[in-house]
Order: sequence, then C-alpha cells, then structure tokens
Amino acid sequence: MVLMIRQQQSNSNDSRKTFFAEQVKTMKASVPKILLVQGGLGDSVGPVLERYGYRVLWVRAAKNALARVEVDPPALVIIDVPSLRVSAEKLSAAIKRLADVPVLYIGAEATEGQPVAELTGGDGYVARPLQLRRLLNRVEKLMPEGQTVELKVGDLVFHPSDGILRKRNEEQYLNPKLSKLLQLFMQRPGEILSRKFLMQQVWETSFMGDTRTLDVHIRWLREAIEDNPTDPMYIRTIRGQGYRFENPRARKSLSA
Repeated sequence: MVLMIRQQQSNSNDSRKTFFAEQVKTMKASVPKILLVQGGLGDSVGPVLERYGYRVLWVRAAKNALARVEVDPPALVIIDVPSLRVSAEKLSAAIKRLADVPVLYIGAEATEGQPVAELTGGDGYVARPLQLRRLLNRVEKLMPEGQTVELKVGDLVFHPSDGILRKRNEEQYLNPKLSKLLQLFMQRPGEILSRKFLMQQVWETSFMGDTRTLDVHIRWLREAIEDNPTDPMYIRTIRGQGYRFENPRARKSLSA
C-alpha cells in the first residue's frame, strides 16, 4: 500500500512538471525573440529583457550571431559593443545582408573628457550606465509591427506595454501596478512567488510591516481575470508561501 501511494505521488509530480513545462513552452513561443551578441560574462541585459516578456538568445561571438540570423532571424539584434573583439559596425552590416533586422548598439560608459564614439550601421544606441526604462523604450520602438510583447495563458492575452488585457472577447485596461503584477505572474507560471518578492518587484520595497496594498491589488487582479474571484483558478494562494499562477485549461486536461 505504501509503495502504491508513493508511486501515485511520483506520477502526480511528473505530470505536474510536464504541465508547467508545457505552459512555459507555449508562452515562449508567442513572445518576440531578441538575439543578444555579448562576449564574456558581463552585466548582461538578457535576464532583464526576459523579465519584461522577451525571449532572449545569447551568443558570445560574431560568427555564432550570423549563423543564428541566417537560420532563424530574430525580431531584433542587440550588440554589446565593448564586449566584442570584432567591429560592431561590420557585424551589423553582415547581419543586415542576411536579414532585414533592426540592430541596437549598447555602448561603453563615457569617461570625463572622452566623448562616446559614434557608430554607424545600427538603428539605435544606448550608452552605459544603462537606464532600464530607456533600454526598454529603445527595444519597444525597434520591434517590428506586431512584435510587441504578448503573454498568453488560458483565456488571457496581455500586452504589458500598454496594460491591455483581453479575456475572451472583452478588453480592459490595467493600471501600472496591476500590469506589473500580472506580468510577473504570467512570466512565471507554476512558480510560487512570495509576498516579499512581489512587494520588491512591484512596489520596490522590502518593508513587510503592512502588505494590505498587496492584498488589495491581488483582489483587484482576481476580479479582472477570474470568472469567480472568490474561487480563483489562475492566481492560487499557497498558504504560508505566497501565490502561484496556473493555467486552468491545462489543469483540466491534466485531470481528465
């Protein structure tokens, strides 16, 4: 009997892992793809862009970048100029010979008395020290039409750039805090997000003395996305740990 229970638990855990892996796979297939060309292990912008809904492929050499573009052109190429041993301008020209792809340069930090060198052949430039909002604005502007971030889970389709949420045939606008909260959940299906993590990411604070603001926003978000906010199917409360975002469609097929 004990062996049977353990076997059932193991099968259940395997099914849950497969279920969440499929959610992530489906989400990644629907988001714009960025090719990041950056040598070494410096301050990569890859994780930052991924948190904001983009799929980032990171290569460390020019030849690998050209091979990627030739086989599967991305929506945008970002070249980290100071990290490469080759000319960023020549690399950009080679990329554009292979595909009609916009190129964004990330430059070195300017030093006092030394102006930033001008680069040609690109479609945009961001200098260090990097400012997140400026970087995201440049990326968004260079994205081809129809290639803005779109997150899909279940009946929900969400565009973080403008806060527009579509559920079935209805659209509604989410304010910036609700947008950030929903984006965090939809980008991390199946993960348990702690209350502290949500406070840090959305309100940029580690103070946990009063989390009523989080409670209110979770309630508002459930009212926006759930068929029955009192019996949520997307945002599940994990007692003592936080919240987990799930796809009710996938869960139904798993239990069928």
